[in-house]
Order: sequence, then C-alpha cells, then structure tokens
Amino acid sequence: MSMLAGIRVLDLSLQLPGPFCTLMMADHGADVIKVDEPDPRVRNPFAGEEPGLSPADRYLNRGKKSLTLNLKTEEGKEVFRKLAASADVVLEGFRPGVTARLGVDYATLSAINPRLVYCSISGYGQTGPMRNVAGHDINYVSYAGILGLSGRKGSPPVLPPVQIGDLFGGALMALSGILMALHARKSSGKGRWLDLSMTDGAIAMLSIHASAFFADGNPPERGDMILTGRLPCYETYRCADGNYVSIGPLEAWFWERMVKALGREDLSGLQYAEGEEAERVRSELRHVFAAKGRDEWVAFFREHDVCLSPVLSLPEALSHPNALARRMVIEVESPLGGKERQLGLPVKVVGDEDTIPGRAPRLGEHDEAILSEIGYTASQIGDLRSKGVIRGR
Repeated sequence: MSMLAGIRVLDLSLQLPGPFCTLMMADHGADVIKVDEPDPRVRNPFAGEEPGLSPADRYLNRGKKSLTLNLKTEEGKEVFRKLAASADVVLEGFRPGVTARLGVDYATLSAINPRLVYCSISGYGQTGPMRNVAGHDINYVSYAGILGLSGRKGSPPVLPPVQIGDLFGGALMALSGILMALHARKSSGKGRWLDLSMTDGAIAMLSIHASAFFADGNPPERGDMILTGRLPCYETYRCADGNYVSIGPLEAWFWERMVKALGREDLSGLQYAEGEEAERVRSELRHVFAAKGRDEWVAFFREHDVCLSPVLSLPEALSHPNALARRMVIEVESPLGGKERQLGLPVKVVGDEDTIPGRAPRLGEHDEAILSEIGYTASQIGDLRSKGVIRGR
C-alpha cells in the first residue's frame, strides 16, 4: 500500500517549491488536487506544447488531478472551502496576506476543518521585515549567505545550477513539516499552520559553517573552506581529454591508497596541506591527471577504493548504469500520448521499487469528477463554467 494513501492535498502553488513538494507526496500515493486558474496558461514559467504541459509541468504534476478554479469569485471560494472541509493538507505559495484576501487562509479554513494541515511557502516568511519582498532562488540564497560563499577564491560568486532555496529551503522543508504535522495530528486531533521561508531553509544548510563561526567568530571565505577549495584532496582535476575527475579522499587511508596507486608516495600525508604547500600539491596532481583521459582514470582507480569520480555531463548522468539500475530514469504515461522519460523516485520503498507514477493531468481534466464528488450537479457545473469559475470547454 502506498505510504500516503488516503491523504488528500489541495495544492495552490505555482512554479517549483510547492509543486515539487506535492510531487513527492503524489509519487507515494497522496491524492493531490492541483488547483489551477481557469485561464489557459502554463502553470510554470517554461515553454510548453499547451497550457500546463511543458516538460517541467509534466514531471512536477504527474500523478495529480487538475481542478480549475477562479478564487476571485465567490463561487470559486465556496468550492475550495467545501474541498478543504475534508482535505488533510492545503499548500500555498503566495506572498503573505494573499490567501486572506482570497478567503482561503488558515484561519478561515481551520474553522471549517480543525484537522487541516496548512503549509505556506514564501520567500522570507509570514513575519519579519521582509515578508512582502519579492524574490526568486538567487535572492534567497543571497540573503542566506550561500551565494556569497560559492565559487573560487578571488572570483565572483558562482550561480548554482539547481535551485537550493526553492528545492531544499522550500519543497523539502515543507514536506518534512507537513509529514510531522500529520503525525502530530494523530494524537492531538488538530492541524497546524506551517510557515516555511525558503530563506530560512537555505540558512539551515549552513550547519557546519555557521557552527564554526559561532564558535570562533571567524567567518568563512569564498573558496577557502575545507570543502570548497582549501584542500588539494577535495578538488577537481582536468584530464587529458578536457574532461574532469573529482577527488575526495579526506580520510588518510583513502589518500594514501590514491598516491600509492599513482606512484606518488612523495605526496603521502599531504591531503590537508594548506597555503603554498597546498598549491604545490595541487600543481603536482594537475600534472598527474593531465596524463590520461577521464574515463581512463576511472578505470584505473576502479580496483583501488578511493574517492574518485568522473565529472559527468547531464546526459552522462542520466544514462549512467547506477542511475538506471536505481530507476532514477523511468518511463511514464504522457498526457500528450504515449510514454516519456522522467526522473524516478528518490525515496525507495523496499519491496515496492517498481512503482510507476501516474501521468500529469491536462488543465481542468478533473473538474467534473471533483465537483461531482462534493455534490455539484451537471447543471451547476455548467453554470460554474459559463461564469468562468472553472475552465470553459
């Protein structure tokens, strides 16, 4: 049985943080209703073949249902409140205050359903001086201090290729909070309002660096932390074919195996070298790794048990034997017809690894079914459609 079977989620969010959170829930059996605006438009800011069916949407919204609903109308608010009366979770990603203006805020809905877990994801939180400030991931990681630490010493900050604030600070923190609140509800019988700031979540990732700073008062510097360029044993090295390998033999035994395999016992004990000596060790290793191609080095070290990896491109990563064996690339039904490749489930349930998520819905695909479920007649549904409360045909 799916772990979240029987849990109904009403998802009001757009873009990435909220949809990724509810994707994880839908993948594990939750009944997720994606509440979309009736206007034909893309749910997320990515190009697509038709509204709501861009490649990113087809992944983020797989296994969910789509209900179009204009919450600016009284009829739309009434529909949402009826759904919330029996829902387990409501997730929203508006700026603070928007849901109150729409009449679908926690105070309103919890009065109808005290067991409701209500999760608000915002850039800077429901409280504080920045609650209404606009932002995207680059802004959240900037305020969190992460972007300022990213990159090489003496170089500008480096933009991360994935959205740290959105995905970790927002989506995964929200998922953790929702699951904890659902668990607490079992004994208390009451829901919770979860205030998730993507900036707060990003700051939480600074566990090692912030702890050290609190202890000694010395702030870390870009490119000069033990895992960001200070040590020659935690580094990338260019190979003969222009590709790179990454090494991470922090432990002495891994380092010693590596330098012995390379015939460079003169580098023994120097994995933690710093300053000029560190640069000398790096220079020696640059010369060594430049002698063979990347895949030659991977093959060479396969039997030596050291922390060395090829730096893969995205196509290489998605076709790597381990990713395929772990079913991180799967085929799912496409709302455009046929099947398509998507990312697999990162959380594996032993004995249930072959689970295939359902396809993403077309915009408004489940309008009639969901409205009928809560008592609307065909005539009433037609009336809602004619008034623009739900999407027209």
